Amino acid sequence: MFMATATLVAANEAAAAKLESAVVTDIVWASAMPDDDLEHVHAKTTSGRIELTFFHRTGSLADALSAAGEICRRALNSSPTLAQWRIAVTPQLPDGLPGSGPVLA
Repeated sequence: MFMATATLVAANEAAAAKLESAVVTDIVWASAMPDDDLEHVHAKTTSGRIELTFFHRTGSLADALSAAGEICRRALNSSPTLAQWRIAVTPQLPDGLPGSGPVLA
């Protein structure tokens, strides 16, 4: 299993109202495709900021990072709730984790 993180930020103050983590999680799941191999997603929301952590059963870390990025783009493009949000930090390996191996969950 591979883990990747991404950060979304509100594009303007009107959109910056705090969203519920459960709502964001539902949007992410609705945006995921079977080929993304998404196993679990965690969303932490604060006013104007969403921290996402993805867990994928992909064949490689690169595939997990790519899938997380695609899910974020689909969520932003398909959900009216996230229409005024943007990706501030593209999917990446969480800080302090080695980049070459899987993350055990």
